[in-house]
Amino acid sequence: MGHLARKEEILRKLQKRLHQNPVGLPEHSSVFEILSILFDEREAEVGAKFPLGLVTLEEIEKATGLQANELNGILKGMMKKGLVVSSMKEGKVRYLLSPGLTGFFEFTFMRTNETLPMKRLAELMAIYKNTPEFIQEFFSPGTTRGKAYIYSSVLPEVKSEVLRFDEAAEHIKKAGRGSLGKCYCRHEAWHLGKNCSAPIEDICISLGNASDFLVDQGFARRASVEELLNTLKKAEDLGLVHIGDNVQEQTTFICNCCGCCCGFLQGITQFQLKHAITTTNYIAQVDQEECNGCGLCSDRCQIKAIKMEGDYPEVDREFCIGCGVCAYHCPTEAMKMIEREKRVIPPKTYRELMIRLMKEKGRV
Repeated sequence: MGHLARKEEILRKLQKRLHQNPVGLPEHSSVFEILSILFDEREAEVGAKFPLGLVTLEEIEKATGLQANELNGILKGMMKKGLVVSSMKEGKVRYLLSPGLTGFFEFTFMRTNETLPMKRLAELMAIYKNTPEFIQEFFSPGTTRGKAYIYSSVLPEVKSEVLRFDEAAEHIKKAGRGSLGKCYCRHEAWHLGKNCSAPIEDICISLGNASDFLVDQGFARRASVEELLNTLKKAEDLGLVHIGDNVQEQTTFICNCCGCCCGFLQGITQFQLKHAITTTNYIAQVDQEECNGCGLCSDRCQIKAIKMEGDYPEVDREFCIGCGVCAYHCPTEAMKMIEREKRVIPPKTYRELMIRLMKEKGRV
């Protein structure tokens, strides 16, 4: 009994530490079971004492009181699970305790792991992501964790250069390298028997340093820029929404999302939260003279922001995220993407995004 009480105490300390992240992990019975499955006792102890931000091995040694040789082994195991991520900075390895979302919740379903009770984890994560505590944390008003990217092919012929960060293809070209992996949302839904027909394999894109880590740890495979761009085209043909980091530069991921399984889009489709993700700087608008009333735009919209009103579609301007799915699939090109009256400018870098989220939640 004493051992179980000690483990419970460690898990509670771990949850409190994880809740200090820019996107925290609120207390709930389901999250403690998730943590107990993913973290062994030593990993939980290290996680509970992990310093904030990207830190060196020496800083983790000081915080945990463990020696480098022991700590290296624990960190290696945690990275294989996606519980810790690493990157090179100024020629030195730095470590970051992975957040729950976006973090080790996703990593868990980015590969098939026969050693874990995947169905149970899927059930627990589904329960947790529907709790009021999580919804408030992940979809809190203010700066959002993710943003929509527009299909490049549907952009107006004349567009402002400052808005190029709205295009998924531009982020891929600037990164110069990336990887492909499973759609963790649809893989999780598959374990529950609720996934749609959209692809699970080789559809989620990671870029730059993030892709290096995922490839090294077996969460994804290396892919060329050309293959990543072809994946975007495949996703567009399927009518999926490009969603990535809410940043102008150095984005780490681009997911190709459906409205039924995607955790970001469920904020809109399931919880009717208009602010669930940051929109592009474009919005859909129908030209009734060119519209044949086929209703394909309404059928294709992943967030149901377009409805047929009589013979013509009507765009809900409060919910439209400006992804371009409707315009791409419009057979008469009647659906146009026009620039919004007010520009939506996200944080410049990932670091700036994290700082802004921390400030808004009073965690700095």
